[in-house]
Amino acid sequence: GILKPPDGKDEPALKFRGFRVRFGLHHGPTTTRVHESTGRTVYSGEGVKIAKAVERMCHGGQILTTVETWKAVSGMAERYLGRPQIVDCGEHLLYETKTPNIGSGGFTTRRFCKRIMQLVPSELAFDFFAARGREDVDEENGGGYEIKDASTVTGRLFPPLISKRQLTTSFLNAPYANGRVTICFVYTVGLDDSNLCARSPNLAVLAKYLRKKLLTLNPPGYECQEDDGHWMLAFDRMASAVSFGIALKSSIDEVSGLVGEVHRSKMFKVGIVSGPFTSMGPHKTTGMADYFGPIVNRAARVASNCEPGQVCVGIPLANGDAAVSPDFGDSIDVHLWEIKKLKGLTVDFAIFSCHKK
Repeated sequence: GILKPPDGKDEPALKFRGFRVRFGLHHGPTTTRVHESTGRTVYSGEGVKIAKAVERMCHGGQILTTVETWKAVSGMAERYLGRPQIVDCGEHLLYETKTPNIGSGGFTTRRFCKRIMQLVPSELAFDFFAARGREDVDEENGGGYEIKDASTVTGRLFPPLISKRQLTTSFLNAPYANGRVTICFVYTVGLDDSNLCARSPNLAVLAKYLRKKLLTLNPPGYECQEDDGHWMLAFDRMASAVSFGIALKSSIDEVSGLVGEVHRSKMFKVGIVSGPFTSMGPHKTTGMADYFGPIVNRAARVASNCEPGQVCVGIPLANGDAAVSPDFGDSIDVHLWEIKKLKGLTVDFAIFSCHKK
């Protein structure tokens, strides 16, 4: 952890005993005045409160900032900031304020929530890509693959933030145990592409709906990335991904706020594949978990092959294996839809369609 590096070890003979400096950064509006005695500029206001709240979330030796601040400077990261490692820490409740209601009793509570990013200097960063996933084994040693040995990787690691409440998943919540993961792609296809004015607000409504569904699972599903209504998600097991996909489809009629012509029953195409991954770590710009390996392309191909409104599971058939239907419990009906070689893939896939009974 943070006390393993030589400069951070806990030495009783040293006065400070490990990392103690904490950095909380925020770029936002403030008010200023000149101090009566020192003549220095004194800052106050919402921006200062947020920065102070972020600093209180830090552990010793940690640098945290809000996502708005990071977006303002991320373009300079490579040239001026030394390409620091960025880790997404999720959205957190920073603090609450209560304002008396004028003319009536009671108070109005306002919550200040921010998405938090962790910055680590590149020379001190823990290499997650080298520590997580599976690697090939030489034919001389039996071939196949083995789980990477994280004990050989050094760098600064920090515990979860000292937060009042974590509201969304963070990079630390992304699944990676035993070098396996379930990758799920969700493609939005039920919107009218000809109505460009309605597409943007509709996608915002659907994004909120999808993220809320992810958080209802235990453990929650993880959002890796989103691009114009296409999501890449990660789950700890295939059954959770299937349950999420079916819930996403079955509850779409309850979503309010969609405008224009929409096809609710055929809104999404959901493709799911489970298996080993080669490596994973924080994306260099977003700080969210980024997975590498054949599993990512396979899941994307399964999703593309789906019919609108369909939730499909893809299982590779190597060496002439038979297509065995997976069991996801009594509430989910699974049937073999087709066996085919998907575009760009060299192995046959058994595609199973999943429905709610």
